[in-house]
Amino acid sequence: MTNALVAPLRSRRVPAPPGGGSNRPGDVSPQAEGFTHRAVVMARVSCGGEEDTACGQWERCGLLFSRVDNAEQDDEMALYQVEVRLRGSRWGALSEAERRVMAALAGRVTVHVGDATLLEPEEARTVVSTWHVYRKIGWGPGWAARLWVQVGAADMHRRVRLDGPGTRQEALAALRLRPDLGGLAFDEDLHDVRPGIASAHALRPRDPAPWHTRAFGLPGMAVGAAAVLFGWVLAIVGLWWQIALAPLVPAAAWWVGSWFADRERHSRMIIWLCGLAIVGGAGFGGFMSRVMSTTFGSVGGLWPAGVVLCGLLVLRGCVYALRQSWLSRNAVALLPIVVLPLAWVLPWMGRLVQGVYLTVCLGVPLSAANVDPLWMYLAGVKPAGLCIAAALCGLAALGWARHFYWIAGSKSYCIVIVSTLTTLMMLMALMLGLFSATAAADRTAAQAAAGHDPSSFFGISARRVCVSPLDEAKTAVQPGPVPTGHPVLAFDVTGDETWLWDPQRARGTADLTRKTLRVRTDQIATRPAARGARTCPPV
Repeated sequence: MTNALVAPLRSRRVPAPPGGGSNRPGDVSPQAEGFTHRAVVMARVSCGGEEDTACGQWERCGLLFSRVDNAEQDDEMALYQVEVRLRGSRWGALSEAERRVMAALAGRVTVHVGDATLLEPEEARTVVSTWHVYRKIGWGPGWAARLWVQVGAADMHRRVRLDGPGTRQEALAALRLRPDLGGLAFDEDLHDVRPGIASAHALRPRDPAPWHTRAFGLPGMAVGAAAVLFGWVLAIVGLWWQIALAPLVPAAAWWVGSWFADRERHSRMIIWLCGLAIVGGAGFGGFMSRVMSTTFGSVGGLWPAGVVLCGLLVLRGCVYALRQSWLSRNAVALLPIVVLPLAWVLPWMGRLVQGVYLTVCLGVPLSAANVDPLWMYLAGVKPAGLCIAAALCGLAALGWARHFYWIAGSKSYCIVIVSTLTTLMMLMALMLGLFSATAAADRTAAQAAAGHDPSSFFGISARRVCVSPLDEAKTAVQPGPVPTGHPVLAFDVTGDETWLWDPQRARGTADLTRKTLRVRTDQIATRPAARGARTCPPV
C-alpha cells in the first residue's frame, strides 16, 4: 500500500478489471490547466458496475487514475490511486484533492477515500547557466579591475548558455566551436568569460531551495519591510546610535546578497553589493520617508511603505484570481467594456464631488459656478480611483480564497460574502473621496473668516468682495439684508443672480448653508476687498 501511494503515476492507461467485465479506454485525458502540485488519493470502490461508473466519471473530469494490484485487498473492492493536479498553495491541497475526487463522482458511486499525499516532481528542472564574454583589461590584477569585470562593465555583446551549472572551461570550449556568429568574433587573447549573476540559482533547482533563498517571496517582502522600518528608526535616534546601528546594514547585505549571487561562483564583493542594493535601498527609503515627514509634515511617513506592501498583496491576489480563468481568457473582449464606462463615470463622480462642496456644504447651487468640464474629470479621479482600489481588493480576496482552496467547497457562499464586503468597501471608498469636498468647504470657510481669499476647488473659485446696493429700498435679497459693512464671498456670476456667502452671518452655527445669500446681479455693485480687511470702507 505504501509503495503504491508514494510512487508517482507513470502511466495513464487503466488495466482492465479482473473477470472480463469491460475494457476501459486507453488513455485518460489529463487536466488541461497548468498545475503547481500533484496529489494522489487512494480510493476504494466496489467492483463491477460501480467501478466502471467511477472510472468513467474520473475520466470525464480529466483525473489521472490507475488500479493498484494488491494481493491483500478484498476481492469485492478495487483500490485505485487517483492523481489530482492543483494550482495553488500546498496548504489545503490534500483536502482539495479529496474533494475533487469525490465531486467528480457526482454522488453516483460510493467511494471510500483512504490515504492522500503530495507527489514530488519526478525529474528536476533543466538547469541553464549564462556566461558573458568580456574584454580583458590591462589594469593589472587589482581588486578594482576584478570588480570592474564582475559588475559587467567590461562585457561585450555576446554570451553563451550551458546546460547545467557549467564551468569556465566548458563555456570557453563552446565559444571555440563557434567563434564567429557574424557579430562579435571570440578571441581568447582578447576575451574571457564570467558567470552571470542570474546564474547564481543554477545549482539550486536540483534540491528544494531553503526558505531564506526565496528572494521574491514572502520572506523577501518581510526583509524589505524590516529594512524600511530600520531606516525609519535610524532617522529618529541620535548620531551615536546611528553610528552604532549602521554596521547592521552591511551585515544584512552580506546575508541577503547570497539570494542573488552564489558564493561559489562570485566574489565576496559582488555578493555584498547585490545585498547592499536591496537592503540599503529599502533602508534609505525608510530613512528619507522619516526625514520628509519631519521636514514637510504629512508628506512622508510609514504609510507609503504600508500602501506598497498592501498593494503587493492585492496585486498577487488579483493574479491568483485571474490566472487560468474565464476573465483572463476573454480579457481582450472585456477590456473595452471595462474601460469605456470611465468616460461617463469620471464626470459623474466629478460633478458629485463639486456638488457636495458647493451645494451640500456651502448652500450655493452648482449652476452658479462656471466650471470648465476638464475640472469635472479631474475631480472624479480620486473617488473613482478609490472605488477601483476597493474593487481590486475584493478581487484579490477571491484570488487568495482560490489560492488556498477556500472557494472550492462553497463557491456561491464565498462569492456572496466577498461581493457584499466589496460593495461596502466601494461605498466607504466613495464616502472617503467625498470627504475631501467637505474638508475643502471647511477650509474655504476658515479662510474667508480669517480675511483671506479661499483656495479654488477643482475649478470652483470665489473672491472676497464688498457689496453696495444700487437702491437699498428696492434690492431683492434672500435672506436679507445685504451685508455692506464686511467682505463676503462671491462666486462666478451666471445668469441674473449672484450668490454670496457671508462668513459673519448666523454666528455660532456649524451649518455653512445658513450663511448663503441670493441677490439679483443688476441691483448690486461689487468691488474687490483688500487682503486681510475685516471691514468695507464706505462708498
